[in-house]
Amino acid sequence: MPKKTIYWLCGVLVLLALGFYGFSKWTEAREKVSLWTLVPDDAVFVVETNNAPRFLDHLQETDLWTTVSQMPFVLRLDDQLALVDSLSTGRSSLRNFLTKKNVLVSMHVLGRSEFEMIYYVPVSTVGQHRYIRTLMENLRKIGEYRQESREYQGFQITDIIHKSNNSNLSYFSFHNNLIISPSPVLVEETIRKINRGQLESPAKEYKNTNYLSQNDVYANVFINYQHVPDLLGVFLKKDLRDDINLLSSLCKNSMLELKLDNNRLFLNGFSHPETVEGSLYSRIKGHPAKTFNLREIIPQRAAVVLHMGLNQMSTLRKEPGPVGGSFLDSLSSSFAGELGLCYLEAYDTKTSAEKILFAQTTNPLVTQQMLNRLQPGQTAGTQEKHGKNIIRLLTARELPQQLFGEIFKGFEQTYYTTLGNYILFTDDVATMRSLLTEVEAGKVWSKSAALEPKLNESQQEDNLGIFINTSNAWNLLLRSMNPQKQGSLLSNSSIVKKFNFFSVQFSAKESQYYTSIILRHQEESTVKTVIARQGIRREETFDFKNRLISPPFLTHYPVDNSEELVVQDSSLVLYGIGAAQGRRNWTDSLNARVVGPVHQLPYGGDKRLKYFFATTNGIHCIDKNGTEQENFPFSLGDSLRLQRLTVFDYDKTGDYHLVADDNLGNVFILDMQGNMLPGWSPMRLDGRLAAPPQHVKVNGRNVLLMVLENGYVHAFGAQGEPYPGFPINLNTNLRSGLFPKLGISFRRSLFTTVTQNGEIITFDLTGEVTKREQLLRPDRRSTFKLVPEAGGKSFIIARSDPGRVALFGQDGKLLLDRRFVTSSPKEVQYFHFGGDRKLYVIWETGPRKAYLFDVHAQPLGQDPINTGFPVEVRFNEVQNQYSVFSTYNKALKKTIVQGRN
Repeated sequence: MPKKTIYWLCGVLVLLALGFYGFSKWTEAREKVSLWTLVPDDAVFVVETNNAPRFLDHLQETDLWTTVSQMPFVLRLDDQLALVDSLSTGRSSLRNFLTKKNVLVSMHVLGRSEFEMIYYVPVSTVGQHRYIRTLMENLRKIGEYRQESREYQGFQITDIIHKSNNSNLSYFSFHNNLIISPSPVLVEETIRKINRGQLESPAKEYKNTNYLSQNDVYANVFINYQHVPDLLGVFLKKDLRDDINLLSSLCKNSMLELKLDNNRLFLNGFSHPETVEGSLYSRIKGHPAKTFNLREIIPQRAAVVLHMGLNQMSTLRKEPGPVGGSFLDSLSSSFAGELGLCYLEAYDTKTSAEKILFAQTTNPLVTQQMLNRLQPGQTAGTQEKHGKNIIRLLTARELPQQLFGEIFKGFEQTYYTTLGNYILFTDDVATMRSLLTEVEAGKVWSKSAALEPKLNESQQEDNLGIFINTSNAWNLLLRSMNPQKQGSLLSNSSIVKKFNFFSVQFSAKESQYYTSIILRHQEESTVKTVIARQGIRREETFDFKNRLISPPFLTHYPVDNSEELVVQDSSLVLYGIGAAQGRRNWTDSLNARVVGPVHQLPYGGDKRLKYFFATTNGIHCIDKNGTEQENFPFSLGDSLRLQRLTVFDYDKTGDYHLVADDNLGNVFILDMQGNMLPGWSPMRLDGRLAAPPQHVKVNGRNVLLMVLENGYVHAFGAQGEPYPGFPINLNTNLRSGLFPKLGISFRRSLFTTVTQNGEIITFDLTGEVTKREQLLRPDRRSTFKLVPEAGGKSFIIARSDPGRVALFGQDGKLLLDRRFVTSSPKEVQYFHFGGDRKLYVIWETGPRKAYLFDVHAQPLGQDPINTGFPVEVRFNEVQNQYSVFSTYNKALKKTIVQGRN
């Protein structure tokens, strides 16, 4: 055969071989591969969307967008997308490229301190390949980036590196799919998974689940709960890890649909239980979901709530505790239904949040009898009455943990009481008292206008639910954060706080758990823009014939419980004015000026609210018609000059004690029949009181504290007997009362005050001064005062210099520093309505103007409020508005102030 023919045959064979090789590679590239199978198994979240531009368009129409668009991650992404579009040529753009394209994003934890994303993008047409190639070519031309290619296990990885900041983006191609990540480590992990030849989706149990066929669904969201603790571990302290691991072990994974409303993001779907031994599911499997009735007694200042629905709570325990095996089993088994652990709002990051445990029982009387067996006998301080409730102390260490498992640890000692079918546990008696008072006053979740829509959107029953009120939980969140992440959280506080409510719930449905996650953003589009622009708008003015000589006292009209304002004019007539309508509810002509506050108490045969107040020499009680009640007024002597009326109810049973003090330091205590109580007829002290008398109960004993302007502090029993160690002499002048932090004993109960010279002094109830700290005093004329908020849960410190006022937090942090034109005396008021809803009011007594400042020390409103006295304030949480009531000359005014978002 001629050589020429042989060469031609060899050439044909080579061409055939090359063609076959090219065809096989082309066929391989054309082969469809599910993007889900490329996701590494350690993904925490995987999000799949089939039209990212549509989701972005809807997002930009919502209240969420204003906040989301300010997130650092979104800002960086927006810059990157803008760069990509600037590099595009022709009619192609990133938006067109992504329209109607299924794209995946997965999140992974890197080490112990970082997390990163992988993006999975199909490139399926010649035009799309050309678009990507053009982008890369143009990127090389601009000179800000350098491209490096490297081989890794048979794949070519391209690294795009910014020359200035060394930020990186790595990608490779597999079967016409681009796998992109800022982390080269994650790109390499994806390649290793491909080369193992076992391409399996981490969501294989949900291969037949696809919510994207619904028009109002924007994404499928897969959650791998086995790696959720790793992600939360990046942000939270190590001591929370065990609790997170246990809660995360209820379910193995979820597939949820993502929906978007104006200010809410919904994730709903189903989860597969985690069946490994020791998981939370292994303890509670078979338990049906329970209705979330705890909302009726959870206080409005709750920050974080863990809710569980169980047939029997003993199943949560790993093993019997040291109290006693069989007895503890029986006691634990008496609880069934709802179990709730509630953390209350903390007012700074240095103190632990108060906590309450709610446990439902099938027979409260039997359970109560069993609990009492843990503390046989009744010694002093182990029992006290609070209204209709008996609060008992159980000294068994970590009792809730022994009853309900390790997640309920942290109760060094336990106070408990019964409320309906629930047993309430706290580790602090003051927390229990406050809770019972708030429940009685209706300050609970179910009666909150702001919380009602959030609770209605959530599941009405569940086996496990977590609810977070972000504003109330802020200090708790900061305290729980990994120190390395606190700075980042603080710098983004305005963004995080906008997402003001978060809930996740699991409800048993056959062999799965129906799962619902809601992230709610505060509403902004419904706020009236005219109010926001004007800042302050006078809503109502109620005119009088005579000049008003008192501040407005905020009360409730006994007929319909509507808000009411009590004021007095120069003719000594007392008025009750409806706060909403400005109507006159009642009047009462007096012969003296009202001093101190107006109290409202249920009293008399009808148990309706009555008005109690003091004039210069007597104590009055009037009803809804302004009629003086039988036996009233109580006259204490024509020569007296009373300062105020204070009311004590030692056991919250309605057995009121009326306490009046005068300008000479005499203290009178009377019962409701006008009889002077032994030891108080009067108690003659050696100086005028600097603040109203205060009552606390410690270890079952009543303590009455009197702070005198001359620096003496007295502590008396109910009969006027002084406690050992008192009086104590602080050797300085005082104009402030005491801020209590009650403990289990007199020695562990601390009281803080601030002297006029700026010294913070703390002492206990044994009379020992435990701490003294001098604040900076820039001027010899500087004076200081402790200013508590109305609820008594926190305080600020006000420093007054000539023509200047500075406010400091409990931790000494400067909150506000403001100069004024005049050097007239200033009076500071502090209102706290939960979270960042704080209002500081500085009243200039000379020009008679009140200036309002928010939590960021920014003025609220363009102009001050004219007022002759301190103001009263109410807050509307739904509309984020403050109602400020003031009296000025012959007018009672209501001013609406729009809070900042």
